[in-house]
Amino acid sequence: MVPKRLKAARKAAGLSQKELAELIEVDGSNPRSRLSNYEVGRFTPSFDVIVRIAKVLDYPESYFYTIDDGFAEKILQYHRTKNSEVLNPFFNAEQEAKKYKSSLEESKKMVERLLQFINKSSQ
Repeated sequence: MVPKRLKAARKAAGLSQKELAELIEVDGSNPRSRLSNYEVGRFTPSFDVIVRIAKVLDYPESYFYTIDDGFAEKILQYHRTKNSEVLNPFFNAEQEAKKYKSSLEESKKMVERLLQFINKSSQ
């Protein structure tokens, strides 16, 4: 996990360490201290904790693990635009792929029928 991203994401959300610790339900006697330890890299949170943090802050889990800062920003950008038909060029990709698959299946059936016709004609 990249500690600086955790701190930056928390600050971008306008939350204190204590507030985030409460929102993700960190156990222990001093949850703020535990979060502080995560942010400076003294301890690494479990994946389960990162999942909870990501959900509360609305960040993708992978953002906190990617080493390359530029790539992490691209992951975050995609995460923020993935549900926008205007901003996400791949928004309709699944529907488009289904259309192409359907067209290919129809073409395959047509070729099979033509082959059957040719085989019958040549006999």
